[in-house]
Amino acid sequence: MTYSLRPAWALAVSLGVLVALGGCGLDPEPLCNTTNCAGCCDTNDLCQGGVTPAVCGSGGNACDVCVSSQVCQLGRCVTGGTAGGAGGSSGGGTGGGTGTSCNTTGIGAGCTAATAFTCDAATKCYATYTGCVTSTECGGAGTGGGTGGGTGGGTGGSTGTNSVSGRVTYDFVPSRYVQGQGGNLYFSQAVAKPVRNAVVRVVEGTTVLATGTTGADGSYSMGFTPGGGALQVQVLARTTSPPIQIEDNTAQNATWGFGVALGAGVTTLNLHAGHGWTGSSYGADRRAAPFAILDSMYTASQAFMAVRNVTFPALKVNWSPNNAPQGGDKTQGLISTSHYSSQEKEIYVLGLVGADTDEFDSHVIVHEWGHYFEDNLTRSDSPGGPHGGGDVLDPRIAFGEAWGTAVAAMVLPETMYTDSLWTSGTLRAWGYDAETVPNPTDDPTPNAFSENAVLRTLYDLYDSTSDGAFDQVGVGLGTVYDVFAGHQAQTDALTTLASFVTGLKAQAGANPTGINAVLAHYNVGAITSDFGAGDSNLSGMFTDAPIPYTGGIGLGGGYAANTYQQNQYFVFTGTGRNVVVTANATQDMGITCYRRGVAVGYADSTTGGTESFTMASQAGVTYVVVVQGFGQASGNYNVSLTITSP
Repeated sequence: MTYSLRPAWALAVSLGVLVALGGCGLDPEPLCNTTNCAGCCDTNDLCQGGVTPAVCGSGGNACDVCVSSQVCQLGRCVTGGTAGGAGGSSGGGTGGGTGTSCNTTGIGAGCTAATAFTCDAATKCYATYTGCVTSTECGGAGTGGGTGGGTGGGTGGSTGTNSVSGRVTYDFVPSRYVQGQGGNLYFSQAVAKPVRNAVVRVVEGTTVLATGTTGADGSYSMGFTPGGGALQVQVLARTTSPPIQIEDNTAQNATWGFGVALGAGVTTLNLHAGHGWTGSSYGADRRAAPFAILDSMYTASQAFMAVRNVTFPALKVNWSPNNAPQGGDKTQGLISTSHYSSQEKEIYVLGLVGADTDEFDSHVIVHEWGHYFEDNLTRSDSPGGPHGGGDVLDPRIAFGEAWGTAVAAMVLPETMYTDSLWTSGTLRAWGYDAETVPNPTDDPTPNAFSENAVLRTLYDLYDSTSDGAFDQVGVGLGTVYDVFAGHQAQTDALTTLASFVTGLKAQAGANPTGINAVLAHYNVGAITSDFGAGDSNLSGMFTDAPIPYTGGIGLGGGYAANTYQQNQYFVFTGTGRNVVVTANATQDMGITCYRRGVAVGYADSTTGGTESFTMASQAGVTYVVVVQGFGQASGNYNVSLTITSP
């Protein structure tokens, strides 16, 4: 039996201060279902109001699509006329009946129908349908109706057509950090930015009269036919292309939004979401927060859509002023940190005043969006977990976390990652630059296992600005996307800097010499394969394990389970028969077998001793077994491994 040990330089590095920037893979929460949705669940697992013919339903059941002359009444598709509006009106058609048009905006405690959509921390009014609770939430009787009669009232309303137009904006507060000087959120420098591609609508009492989307400058224009009731223009924190929706995870996943009354005869109405800062703290109204989050993610999405034909899957983002840096029940705001959950495929963002508010930290927001990008459009093999400057990480997490920060620097106007938070009751910020290594350095051991080194490698390979003789490569965002969507997604190895660089060198017009110069600047070898050939430390992570294999590795006890010291990869080729993988160690460890990032075998049932699993294999297919240590006692401990195919 043979063993290999970790290099002394890695084992000697201190764990340092751990800063959780974007740990993934927290415990999953249920998606849209009967326990968390008063309306209906659409095909994207989003909770909808359930009151329109296109999405009709209630009680968290699957949304129905009404057909022909059917209308949506009380969450059911029924044959009959459209429900009457608030106060009732006469309409054409045959059949007749009494209208009961339910409030589609939701009534919270302390709210009235006229302000039911306005987001207010004290009264919790939100833009989701919660069902008819009292008679005051329903429209009045309407006369006339569609064919078939029943309970549907007529489409009442005035005969004239009105229009309204304007702009929707929000307060963007810059979050800045300067090396050696500190940083903050600068409310005095807030600017009004347009709310782009967001859903906007005209509502009369409880009836949506018109729906549209804002333009690139936040402008909107809609025509509608009023029925005589109170009117309101509302904007949702929801884009349509790509579909991104900001919800409150502490209020039954209600969509954030706000509304402004539309007076009689008014044809121009501008809407603005303020930041709510009073000079020393936030007031009750923080309307700008969800729109700032939405706009940062929309910016990132549009950057890729501008250079490649990309279809982004629907994304739900959870923000609440209750979201705290504490683990627990997410519906109570205990989300641990701003993060992307690969189980839920949703993003959570901190918002608790006095602890951590990330809505204006655009780099933090796009960092988490970067994890969503990896998980949905390419592939991420990162084990997640805590990470920070100076850590010697498993190269999978070093790459994944570096990518999140790098893509933020690529698509946002500045390269400085800034994160604001409260310290001893005072709002402050910290950060680090994707472009420039500070003095003194924040990267004591630059290599493929250092998040900061990988970050700057990725950014220098992307950008067209030369930082010196070593930096003569600038591949641009389109090529970066091509590598991720192609080679990175299909690697037989694991997603590390090695697989990305190998894929980059395979692109048309690549400059391998220039790429190698950037790698060398950050103490990374001239990578030539997904398995790290060309860099002795990366290639040393992968052990060739032809079946039957007997060997092992010495892991470093006392280090975090997502560090270099606690992980090793073993590569074998499938036989077409069952394969048995067995490992033994004196401290806790687990074993997982992957085929292109998908776990096909797993064992982690004991805290010391033997772990084993049996899996079916395909002949000629490459598999990677990850041995991950959890040993807490300091010092090396050996793990023996056998791979057989009886």
